[in-house]
Amino acid sequence: MNGEQVAAVIMTALIAIGVTISMVALAWASRRTDRLKPQRLEALEQRLERVEQAIDTVAVEVERIGEAHRFTAKLLTERLDPLPVDAKADREPNG
Repeated sequence: MNGEQVAAVIMTALIAIGVTISMVALAWASRRTDRLKPQRLEALEQRLERVEQAIDTVAVEVERIGEAHRFTAKLLTERLDPLPVDAKADREPNG
């Protein structure tokens, strides 16, 4: 074999070794992340549960505000005294 053929064989071997090492590294990394996924999913589920509880709390508070607003409006309308019939006639413009 001449020098060019030896260089081609060495280059091919290096490329094959590099591809093999990268495949092993990818397999190892994906196996490692598979172990971490349940922990991440559990943390995500806990976070979503806290968000859901916060939304429920806000919904209850908004309902309380609505009830207070309706109660206040009811009190204000009951508080206004209806005008006597004579007062209504005095207020109407003469046409």
